[in-house]
Amino acid sequence: MRDGPRSTGQAGHWLYFTKLVSERDHYDVDQDTKMYFLTASCALDAFIASWETKRYYDTSRPWTLAHYYFRGQDIRGWGGPGKGTVSMKGEDWQPYSPATFITPPFPGYVSGHSTVSAACAEGLRLYTGSDQYGVKLIRHAGELTEPGYETEATLELPTFTICADMAGRSRMLGGYHINADNVEGLSMGRKIAAVVFAKAQAQFEGKAI
Repeated sequence: MRDGPRSTGQAGHWLYFTKLVSERDHYDVDQDTKMYFLTASCALDAFIASWETKRYYDTSRPWTLAHYYFRGQDIRGWGGPGKGTVSMKGEDWQPYSPATFITPPFPGYVSGHSTVSAACAEGLRLYTGSDQYGVKLIRHAGELTEPGYETEATLELPTFTICADMAGRSRMLGGYHINADNVEGLSMGRKIAAVVFAKAQAQFEGKAI
């Protein structure tokens, strides 16, 4: 959820996923316009809500938590490019991230990836009338963090919901978020999508006030 289609932002990914839905279902211009509008609106409102929440609660990232709670203790963590998991002191732990970008410089709760992904996934589910997605993506795991050590992997995305869940888990596995950031972000995103979808439908039907 980080570099395709050459976009580090969640909205870029979900607009690309929207394109794949259009191609799969052979949508016309009218259907495309509504679907892209809905996806973009879900992403926009989810970004606003998640960043408001981040600023309100102002919680720490795993980098800070690990350094504080495990200082002086022996733990296991990623040792750097090509080194896999190694033993280290808590204060030396870092996320699975390039050395030029150790951790995002803003609060963790809630996860923006989880919130935006859940909102867009739910929006697409409501718009298409089905959670079915059925896409497989070939990725090169580690190509940004460990150049020269990347491994080809196939991601199976059977439903929009699973796709969003995977996006949220990826941020925990990468060491950017704790589970509460992810769980509450997913929940918030789906609630946002329900509101956005209702407003969009009213707009499409000429009933918006």
